[in-house]
Amino acid sequence: MHNIIYDHQTFIGQEFGGISRYFCELAARVHRTEGFSARVIAPVHYNAYLPDCPVPQSALRMPVRFRGESRLYRLINEALSPALTATAAPSLVHQTYYSPLASRKSRTPIVLTVFDMIHELFPDNFPATDPIFRCKAACVAAADHVLCISQSTANDLMRLFGVPAEKISITYLAYSDIFAQTAEATELPPHVRPYVLYVGHRGGYKNFETALRAYASSARLRHEFDFVTFGGPASFSVTEQATMTNLSLRLGSVVRLGGSDEHLARAYRHARAFIYPSRYEGFGIPPLEAMASGCVTVCADSSSIPEVVGDAGLLFNPDDVDAARQSLEDACFDEALRAQLLARGSARVREFSWDRCAHETVNAYRQMIGTE
Repeated sequence: MHNIIYDHQTFIGQEFGGISRYFCELAARVHRTEGFSARVIAPVHYNAYLPDCPVPQSALRMPVRFRGESRLYRLINEALSPALTATAAPSLVHQTYYSPLASRKSRTPIVLTVFDMIHELFPDNFPATDPIFRCKAACVAAADHVLCISQSTANDLMRLFGVPAEKISITYLAYSDIFAQTAEATELPPHVRPYVLYVGHRGGYKNFETALRAYASSARLRHEFDFVTFGGPASFSVTEQATMTNLSLRLGSVVRLGGSDEHLARAYRHARAFIYPSRYEGFGIPPLEAMASGCVTVCADSSSIPEVVGDAGLLFNPDDVDAARQSLEDACFDEALRAQLLARGSARVREFSWDRCAHETVNAYRQMIGTE
């Protein structure tokens, strides 16, 4: 039996979030793979997904948040994890983030997932003191094998860090099944007026302003639809409010919603179109979620996004407001095109699954532990 260990890092860094969800989905499937077992070693954590992950764990959830808990949890995990890991007799350790300690060489094979190269490509979006700037390259160098969640990310990793192609495997991500569910006949939209939808954080490379300007520049879009954002900061910043004022957007036409994945899935299902203007993504799960939910998708033609969307969405230059406006208008008003995109989206999302992700990951594990 080959014992795969997942460390504590992401589970003390996220209560909710895509990285911790990825590792829970992955570990559950690895544990069901013949000849493999999975264990998570996170002595104390506050992650919401891990308690429901069906794998053996050395983990205790401490959901109460308090000042300084991150530093305390890190110290406790760093003190307890080495002995717990050794007791588990690992065949391989899959590190879940870029720890300074994780960059140390180990006798046990180390696999590391690199999700993106955002820090390296958009350094101005992060504080100069962010430890990822000094830890990431060291962790990549120390790892025996690196998983990248798209070919785009792999290309960036090879170009920026000089990692050889033979050290990298591509393991595409997937989406939660909740986004493939159909609406009940009695389900009400989450917003009173028809709307176009933006999902996620709104700062920096996420390029929210381009989406907002594209919407605002179309008299027809403004007349027939509101602009709904989901997630991200709970209130609009002073800069965002000033932009809305300068664009003469009607009071209440731009609204922010939040909530669980169930709420997000409902927002996708009832949106006229979903716009994703990001200048860079290591993968970009929201377009998959939108397509799985039966929502027409309009995306920036950048980084990994075309790799994920294929021909199932409309693509535009993220720096071209007019192109974004035209794509959004086409997605909202061209009924024949909408039907084509919905059909393509339904087919496209079937190419991405957590089972496929786990299968490709296990193949990489086998390379490292000599069981090919």
